[in-house]
Amino acid sequence: MKTKFGILTMSLLLVGFFATAKGSGTSLVSGQSLTELGQYTIRTSDNAMKIGNEALKTYELNYANSDSPVLIGVKKTKKCMNFIVRTNNFEVEYVCKKHVFGVKRISAEYQTIAPEVINQMMDNADFYTQRIISQYPKTEEELLALIACYFPSLIQDEHLAEL
Repeated sequence: MKTKFGILTMSLLLVGFFATAKGSGTSLVSGQSLTELGQYTIRTSDNAMKIGNEALKTYELNYANSDSPVLIGVKKTKKCMNFIVRTNNFEVEYVCKKHVFGVKRISAEYQTIAPEVINQMMDNADFYTQRIISQYPKTEEELLALIACYFPSLIQDEHLAEL
């Protein structure tokens, strides 16, 4: 577990070397996920994620070894931002709370997938280790890179191909 955490931490250092220009259609952040999903790129999405009547700023996270994109909706809060991370059959939130950034189960108000489906795919050990990823929230791009590196670990290995 410590080795996995160390590898993911090292990947964050590499992310800084791969940041590119902002803009729709161009890569905002890219790097190596250090998982079987491989290289990732994050771009601004043309299709906004909707929560109720609110259209969220949305990013598309693509991995080299996955055919389906992961959508990341950004919900601004007074002190930080929360990220709703969603695939066709899995969803979680990454949130800022009391000077920490980490994962939590999706709030009922944002939920679109049955909890039983999520629980079946979730790697609970990694979920609990990701409850605190960073003690001091960073820029939006850095938080997106953290999500890209950590998110694949939340899904049990036998379900990664379903992304």
